[in-house]
Amino acid sequence: MDGTNFNGMVGIFKQAILPASSVLIVTHDFPDPDCLAAAAGLSHLLTFWGVDKAVTTYGGFVGRAENRAMVRLLDFSAAPFLLVDIKSFDRIIVVDAVPGGTNLSLPEGTPVDAVFDHHTRFPPVDAPYFWDVRPDIGATSTLVCMYLKEARCPIPSRLATALFYGIKTDTGDMGREVSPQDKECYKLLFDLMDHQTLARIEHPERDPEFFRTLHRALTSMIVCGNAGHVFLDEVNTPDFVAEMADLFHSLKDMEWTLCSGIYKDNLFFSIRCKTADEAGKMAAAIGKEAGGSGGGHSKVGAGRIPLKNRSPKEVRDQVRRNVRKLLGVASQPELPLLRLGVPQLPASPKT
Repeated sequence: MDGTNFNGMVGIFKQAILPASSVLIVTHDFPDPDCLAAAAGLSHLLTFWGVDKAVTTYGGFVGRAENRAMVRLLDFSAAPFLLVDIKSFDRIIVVDAVPGGTNLSLPEGTPVDAVFDHHTRFPPVDAPYFWDVRPDIGATSTLVCMYLKEARCPIPSRLATALFYGIKTDTGDMGREVSPQDKECYKLLFDLMDHQTLARIEHPERDPEFFRTLHRALTSMIVCGNAGHVFLDEVNTPDFVAEMADLFHSLKDMEWTLCSGIYKDNLFFSIRCKTADEAGKMAAAIGKEAGGSGGGHSKVGAGRIPLKNRSPKEVRDQVRRNVRKLLGVASQPELPLLRLGVPQLPASPKT
């Protein structure tokens, strides 16, 4: 879509949804702040337009401490997908995902009425639904914020806090893939949001499992040239995979960081790069090579690979080999992170 033509798109979207008394908003299975905020923003807009019931749902759960704090402090509500009767809703909207994706619990072939996303994906030919996917924008929260602005829909403080945090997290504190619309919404929301609540979201209390996962990450990370791979083994939430990828990508001289972990018969992975602008393409290639799927943006990518009766070690090793080959570091030795840069003790003096 034309990145500046929001006014016309708001009208088309309204025509695609109204009249309706009930709308189901479906996000990807393990929603992040951008996804949660965008869904909340669309629910608010639909209520503003007179829709009686707008329900958000997702198939997984919210796992990361910051994300749980966001849901709790901003009083977000969502219905578990297993308990939702999708046939009872007049309209269905998919947010921060696309129909047919592996990270979406919506059954394939389910008729949808609208899609909002910001990942690099083109609509099917003659898609029978409203489609606004803008890879030039850094966050789906920005897209929804622009719709609210163009619709002249008031943005309350709680929603402004969510949208601001969604934009902030998906753009890496406005440090990557930032569009003029991201900047515009960031400034608009800054004056509307609750800064104290945002501080509580960004600095949550953490349970012991976070630190156990961090320990596994430290002891498992392997460095190969300018690329590193962190394998977390089994995790109790896929959110840990992305969280550790972000944390370990700050390692000095590291161009590529891949983190992977096992959750419910799937290997989830996240990949980061600093200068190459190829993370999304790399994630797609990694997923395809191992029988799964992936995608993302220039600096951030992710995917999911079904184990399909393979052992976690087999899939992990296949991913590691594929990544080394794709990055051109297959001939480089693999070194444990905890042995890198360890100073050698001087030899004991002879007696």
